[in-house]
Amino acid sequence: MNRSPLPAARPAVRPRTSLPQRFDARWQAALVSVDALCVIAVFSVAGLPASDALCGAAIISGSLLLCGGYRCSYAVRPRDEAYHVAAALTLALLPLAGLLCLISGRPWFAPAAISVACLAALGALRCLFCAIRHPERSPAYAGLNRITPDAQWRAKLSPARTAKRAIDATLAGLSIVVLAPLLAGIAAAIAFDSGLPVLFRQERVGRYGTTFVLFKFRTMRRDAGTRWVKPGDTRITRLGALLRRSSLDELPQFFNVLRGDMSLVGPRPEMCEYAARFASALEDYPLRHIVKPGITGWAQVQLKRNLRPSDAPEVLAYDLFYVEHASPVLDAILLYKTAAEFLLHRAV
Repeated sequence: MNRSPLPAARPAVRPRTSLPQRFDARWQAALVSVDALCVIAVFSVAGLPASDALCGAAIISGSLLLCGGYRCSYAVRPRDEAYHVAAALTLALLPLAGLLCLISGRPWFAPAAISVACLAALGALRCLFCAIRHPERSPAYAGLNRITPDAQWRAKLSPARTAKRAIDATLAGLSIVVLAPLLAGIAAAIAFDSGLPVLFRQERVGRYGTTFVLFKFRTMRRDAGTRWVKPGDTRITRLGALLRRSSLDELPQFFNVLRGDMSLVGPRPEMCEYAARFASALEDYPLRHIVKPGITGWAQVQLKRNLRPSDAPEVLAYDLFYVEHASPVLDAILLYKTAAEFLLHRAV
């Protein structure tokens, strides 16, 4: 077996990230004021009375406040601010829609349309403000060399783990039901293109170093082996190349989430052989395993998709950033960012 080069014994020391970017009092006041005025303007355009507009501004601003929207930002690039707004409003969507229905006296679709309009307007404003605060074009470094004991303690809290497990199981189950026709169609296409089996099963490293069997749609020849995949790899089938570019080969991992092996968001699970090699070369590598691996994660949406074993130190830094700052808001941000941007990048 050809062995890919190992990373350096320790990752290069890089300055501690400035993320999450803390808002000072001046920016907090500016954001609250502009958000409220923007929401009032949207309600006014929708033809709602002033009292409804004031209530809507209070509800939406309160949602952003509860989700930390006025405290800090996880924006690596200006457009990332829109995901923070979307995450905050989604986490408060049900109470927000219910209250809007009560105060407007209109059918559910009217508050929903108003919520979408407010999300679009506030997202655009946040992107503009981020560009003003950070006019430099180069994206911020968004990794960490260490995680704090507090982050390790939070990762072990039973209520937080139970809540995340409930959200993962619910969303994974709904996704499987909704995507069932697509899953069946892809399976049939693989069987027709390159025969059985249609699923690729491989042992991966999960939480606390335990192993589990990961499911993916098979995109390579049946005799492909476990060698690291490279761009233009000749082992990839014709249909497999399309599935990889569109990330549709990852869909069976919803079953891993439903089984409890994985989460929707977390560090990507690594092959056992490479995980052992990385752990021997990188001192803090095992710390990424204190949370469940995920279908998507901070490293996956911030770094390039065609990674090599030599990129392990940088990937680890981004994984540690997620472990340090893991929260429902950050998970929602990453799910939105994955849905919006993941399919726009090329995979191998």
